[in-house]
Order: sequence, then structure tokens, then C-alpha cells
Amino acid sequence: MRATERAWSSTFQGNAQLVLLETIADLLKKSISPYARLTSIVNSSGTGKSRMVDQLGVKIITVPMCLRPEGTRGFPPPDIHLRDWLVPRDSSDQSAAQRRLHGFAYSLLTVTRTALETIVIDSEGKDVATLPNLDHLDVKNMSEIERNKHVSYVKDRQAWLAETFRNHMTTGQSFNISNTYRNKFYKNVADLADEFMGSSQRVIGKNKGSPGRYESGNRGVEKAGELLCRFVDPHGLLDSSKGPRRPLVVFAFDEAHTLTDNPSNTPWNFFSELRRILRQIHDLPIFSLFLSTAGRFSLFSPDIRSDPSNRIRDANSRPLDPISEISFDDLAYRALTDTVNLDRVVQTDWISHLGRPLFGSRWDAMPVTPDSSHQSETMILDFAKQKLLDGTTDLAKDNRPGSLACLSVRFALEFNVDGTARDVACAQVERHMRICVAATTGFKKLVTVSGSEPLLAEAAYDLMKRTQINAVRHLADHSDLHCIDRGRRGELVAALLIMHAYDEARGEARGESSGRRWVTVADFMKALLPTSLPTSKHESLHDTLLECQPTFWREGEDKAFRETFKDYGMWFNHVIKIEDSEMFSVDNLWKFVTRGAMILCSNNQRGIDIVLPLCHTKENLSPRSVTAILIQVKNAKEFGKEVKSTLFDAMGPFDLGVFRVAKEGALAEATPKPVIRLVFALASPEASVVFRGGATRKSRPNEFTAFDIWLAGLSADTFKQVGLDLEPYRTLLDRSVRPHDAFELLDEPLVGDATKKLRGSRRRRVAPLMLTDLDHNSIHREAAD
Repeated sequence: MRATERAWSSTFQGNAQLVLLETIADLLKKSISPYARLTSIVNSSGTGKSRMVDQLGVKIITVPMCLRPEGTRGFPPPDIHLRDWLVPRDSSDQSAAQRRLHGFAYSLLTVTRTALETIVIDSEGKDVATLPNLDHLDVKNMSEIERNKHVSYVKDRQAWLAETFRNHMTTGQSFNISNTYRNKFYKNVADLADEFMGSSQRVIGKNKGSPGRYESGNRGVEKAGELLCRFVDPHGLLDSSKGPRRPLVVFAFDEAHTLTDNPSNTPWNFFSELRRILRQIHDLPIFSLFLSTAGRFSLFSPDIRSDPSNRIRDANSRPLDPISEISFDDLAYRALTDTVNLDRVVQTDWISHLGRPLFGSRWDAMPVTPDSSHQSETMILDFAKQKLLDGTTDLAKDNRPGSLACLSVRFALEFNVDGTARDVACAQVERHMRICVAATTGFKKLVTVSGSEPLLAEAAYDLMKRTQINAVRHLADHSDLHCIDRGRRGELVAALLIMHAYDEARGEARGESSGRRWVTVADFMKALLPTSLPTSKHESLHDTLLECQPTFWREGEDKAFRETFKDYGMWFNHVIKIEDSEMFSVDNLWKFVTRGAMILCSNNQRGIDIVLPLCHTKENLSPRSVTAILIQVKNAKEFGKEVKSTLFDAMGPFDLGVFRVAKEGALAEATPKPVIRLVFALASPEASVVFRGGATRKSRPNEFTAFDIWLAGLSADTFKQVGLDLEPYRTLLDRSVRPHDAFELLDEPLVGDATKKLRGSRRRRVAPLMLTDLDHNSIHREAAD
């Protein structure tokens, strides 16, 4: 708890709060007319949503409300009095809820203005931002220079009010309870709302089709909003009829799923009613944010058709799309070229600061003592496990969402675009740390990724290792496999084989107790390749590799594998899928080592599918110190045990852009390092491992040095780690060539096996000649059913 409090009070890094401010200003522009000036901030836990909004409060008056449900823990602490008043236990009466929420909105606007007025009164005689009296001036016809000067005054005063109010609301809060000022503030809100409710009357909406509202005399939500805005910006100098409009006040509802979880079995909830009420201040520069990490966040941005309000069904008055931009890598240590080495980037404090701010800030808040290093590493990894699994530190066999989270964070799994897959992706964002990149209203579009976060990947590695079940079996047996894009070339299977070999090398090379995360190239290849060939069981394949000469070599580099790569190491525990081939040039390749990532190429990349960065273990990371293992994956039976040299030709490191052709007079640092080129012919019916040696000694050296290895067949005779997992590997490889699982009815768990077989047969018949199965060839059988 104290670590969380210290992390929250640390200096905020990055500009996420400024991006949020610009986004809100853009959503307030008068050229658009959404249903209401509000939206949700959608993303997974630990991405800094609450802290970002808190930092917004340094410049913009922000009223924070935490509605965390009773019995759950987190920071900031819940505003208990407000939560219990706002959503009473007996909340099934829609009319009563409407009256209550009208009272709340009116009171919140009014009490906020009163609090700001009090801040100004209490500051009299102090050196604080004040506004000049402009009552005697024609503000609308003011010169641009004069207007800009007064705009600056208003902004300075707004920022002073915002920061003072923020300090009042947050200073002294703890993990368990808010401070005295904040408790009193929300007691005042509840008391004034009760008074408003007791005297308010329902009146007809101003426009035809608009919902009714509650007012008390001349008091109402719209009037209270106007008074608040007039206090912050008396002459409307910050308002703009064109382009973005600066918000004057922001209301932030944290843990807002409390507003959507009730009442049950009705077409309305407290959020939908509150949204309808906030529409009354639609034209004012006041904005509302709804944050949630544990609830069904789709309920904060429903499709237009899902709302009972007639107005919200108007396409010209649609809800605003969610905001997904958050803090990421803002706490990361700078990784400039030639400044850090391999030993540094594998350390726990380094990887903890990569990705979302949750882990880096927590690490920084941990006590530092001579004996605390190991304890801190254990604590931060256990914390990462808890976040990844939504509360536990052990991956149970039946925890399907948890195993999918572990697989996703390590292998950068991508989900299909159908509705079922979208639901799975949503659940992964809500509870298992998947990142939301973009979402639209109603979540018709939802783009999610597994961010490059080596600490989470390290937690996933340890969790899955403790199950004593290899990742491929977790994935092949997973009930949501049909939701996952498995690739068409077998690249996912290849990535699983590679990661399996790396994990094994990591355990064997130094022993698990050493804590060293990187491995040598020789140790990795030993874990990847079989101990021996089927045709020569007595001969060590690893020893043969170590003494193997290069297939091609530059002048002076005609050296054995052992000598060539003796000072090279590898470090990766997860996959990054790239979209630009420039990223695997040496100019960028070293950056992947700083994150502990292997590279999966884009779907349309020619000649290469996977890149494993290699780096010199005694040099700092830079374009001069890195090279690569280049891998091409084939999943067609035409690629068998016979080596096809054209595939290696397509992996020329200069042609691919791994190295650049040195220009005349270029420095020696442009010298290309030796590479290893592998072809995985996974569909080959026969197993074979071929070291492609140089056939002749050419008089003229080549432009690069390469060791070529042909790996044919998916079996333990080709890949050591296949072992007892041959069946799940083959299952994944087989399903990788299928665009869907509709023929197997895998997304219909309620259907029995016998029925699945019969219905699958019928489905196959509508796709004649697509596959070799008999049902795809029904008219060509002796006796068709």
C-alpha cells in the first residue's frame, strides 16, 4: 500500500496529460454536436489513466470522483459517502434515479463553484493570479493583442485555481481513505442534492423528443453550469467559435463501472441517466470523463441503437468515441546508441520501467537497502503475475483467460475481427493487461495489442514454466484458439519452437538460480537442434555445428561457428510484430535487445519471417555491435528435406536491408557482421538438418559471412524441444493454413461431438474442392450421401 502511495506521489513523466487536454479541447469544438460532452477512457490496468487525469488537474479545474465498489482495493481511495449516496442499494426506480441524478448534477456544479469562490476569498492579500476588471471594455471587439493578453490572465488564473483545488482534494489522502477536505466537499454535494431533490419539480424538455428535467424554482443543471463557467471565465475569453475549445472544468468519474452495474434486467442504468442529464450543459465548455479498469467498459460507449433515448439514435447526435491514449514507456530509462550493454538491459529494474508506468513507479517506490535487491525483484514479479492473472500468482490448469494472457504477452497474439473474438479481446483488456490502441462507439472497431512489456513477459514465462506444460500445448488446447490469428505460413509455430528453445537454453546454460536472462548463441543453437541426426546417432550435432565453416564468408572471416560467435549473446522473452522492414536493419536491430524481443515480420515481408537479434556481449548496444539470425518459414510440402538454395538467396542481408552497402569513404563501423540463416521447412514429410557448407573456395571473398542451415520436418529429429509435444505442434501447424474453424464448429461449445461431425459435414459440402476431405469432394465419391 505504501509503495502505491509513494508511486502516486512521484514526479509525473511524459505528456499524456497534455494529449488528453488537446483531445478534450477538440471534442468540445462547436463544429461537432455529440449527444453529450463526455466519453470514457478505455485501457487496461496500470496504464496511468487515473494519474493522467490527476495531472490534468494541474492546469484544468478537475473534479475527481472515485466510485470504487465496496470490498475492492485500489488507489486513489473511494469517495465512500458520494458513492453510497449516488448509487443507493435500492435503485430500481427509474424516476427516483432521475430525480437523484438531477440533484447530483446541479449540486456538483454548484458546490464546485462555491469551492472555487472560497479559494479566491481565502487568497485575498496574497500574490496570486487575478483577473483585471473588463466590465468597461467591449470584449467582442477587442484587438487581437489586447485579447491575447487577457486570455493569458484567464489561463493563469484557471491554472492557479486548478492546482489549488487539486491540492485541497488530494493532499493527505491514503490508500484507505480520502482527506478531510474531500470528504467534506462530497458531503456538501450530497446535502445540497438532497435539498434540491426535496423541492424540485419535473418540467417538460425544451425540445420535442428531449427528456424531461427536474428544476427547483430558477435552479437547474443548465443554470448551475453557466454560473460555474462564468466564474472561471467571466467574459468568455477562452471560448472559441472555431476549432478546439479549452475546457473550463472537467468532471472525472473513476471506477465508473459502479454506474453501469445496476439496476439489473432494465434498459437503463445510472450512467445512461446521468449522460442524459449532462446533455443539458452540452453547449458549455465542461467535459466529463468516465474511467474504469474492471468493468465492462463497452457500456460507457454504447452503440446509438442500444440507447432508449430517441435523440441518441440520431446519427448527427452520436456519442463520442472512447479515448485510448495512455502513458507508455514514459518511465523507461533512455536507451541511446552505445550507452548500455547486454548485462544492463536484462536487469529487473530496467525491464520494470518499460511499458506501462505501473511497474516502474512501483519499483522506484520500493525501499532501498543493501539486502533489498532480491526481495524487490521477487515482489515486482509477483505483482506482475497478479496483474496478468487478475489477482492470483499461480496459473491454474482451468484458467483459460489467464493462460491466454500469458501466451498473448509472450507471442504478440492477434485476435480475429469477428464478434466472438472481440469479446475475448475486450476481456483481455479489462482484466489481463492487453492494450487497447483504438476503439469506436459501440466497439464496432476495436484494435488491441500485447504491448512490448518484458516484465509482464517475464512473469508469463515463470507462470507457464511452473505449470510444467509447454506453451504450445497451452495454445493448441485452448478453447479460444479459433479467435486467434494463427498465421498462414507457420510463423506462430516457428515462434513457439524458437521461444521454447530459448527458454530451455536459459535454464541449462547457467542454471535457473543464476538469474542471468541472456544466453549465448551456441547455447541457443544447442537447445534448438536435435542432439544427433537419425542417420548418425553417435555424432553430436552440436559439436558438428561448432566446427562448421561458413557457407559464404568475407575476407578474413573463414572461421568456424564456435570462433565466429563466441562473444555473441541473445536476449528475448517476447515477440514484437513489425510492420516496416526498416526495423530489422542494424540501425534499429539493437533496440529490440533493449526490450528483450524477437522480431516477427509483417505478413507481406518477402524472403524472411523471423529475425532474432544477436549482440556482442562485451560491447555496448549499437548498430556496430549487432547482427541476426534470419529465419524463413515454409508450410508447404514442396519444401522437403532437399535444400533449396533460392530460399537462402532471398535472405541476403544486404538485399533485405539488414546491412547497408558501405559508401566510399564510410567508416569501418559499416562492416557487416556474420549472420546465421535458417529455413524451417515445417511441412516436410521427412526430417532433415543440413549445414550448408561452402562448396568451393572462391578466389574472391563474398560481401557477407553467413552460416546456412536447412531444418526440414516438424519432429524431434529436427527440433529438440518438440519432444512429447509433437501432436499440439502439428495441430497448430495444420490449423495455421485454415482461414477459419467454421467446419469444426469450434466456436459452438454447446454442440455435442456427434452433432458437430454431422453439421460439419454439411458445412463442408458448400465449399466444394476447397480441401481434400471427402465432404469437399462429395460428387466425386463412389456413393454420395
